[in-house]
Amino acid sequence: MAKDVVKSPAGERRVALKERRRVAEMSPEEMRRELLTSEATGLPNRRAFNEAGHAVAVAMSDMDGLKALNKFGYEAGNALLRAKADALRNVGLEAYHDKGDEFLCRGDSTEDLQAKLGRARAILRDRTIVVERADGSTLSVTGADFSYGVGKDIDEAEFGLRSHKAEREGRGEIARGELRGISIKDRKTRTLISRTKHSPAITSATRRQATPATT
Repeated sequence: MAKDVVKSPAGERRVALKERRRVAEMSPEEMRRELLTSEATGLPNRRAFNEAGHAVAVAMSDMDGLKALNKFGYEAGNALLRAKADALRNVGLEAYHDKGDEFLCRGDSTEDLQAKLGRARAILRDRTIVVERADGSTLSVTGADFSYGVGKDIDEAEFGLRSHKAEREGRGEIARGELRGISIKDRKTRTLISRTKHSPAITSATRRQATPATT
């Protein structure tokens, strides 16, 4: 979208005049909704989460391989975030988009959050995400997944998230900067562009089994 550019006395600043006029036409309720909504996913944002007050149970989660997927264009990463948001909504979670690849959820019990997040992961893994790129090409992404933690407050949830990610890294399911388990295809040519399978973790026990016995 083209933006008008003006100069301010404090120096050069880009001002989206069309956006400013649109906000000026909003009702107070529309402005509040805009303030409390994530533009990327349409979910309530972190401000909305904070304003919602105390929750009996809280969950924190983040996407697998979002930075690596963004190498194919930010359209791909944004499509992945929207797909996750849809999965969380589909299982009835009260979900919020915090920032980047991080999401929060509120619930009535940790057990309920655990069960619904498990179902959301299954939905997302089985879904084919269609990505329309800026150059006109179209990609399909499958195998998307996420890690999560659940607790009685956000600190417990964050600790649980770190633990879950460590467990999955130990099993070779995820790795920093890699698209483990995610397949990307060019939809027009049906060409496989990227597929990184889960790599089993190499443990001391595995190494012992792989080492021939000596006499």
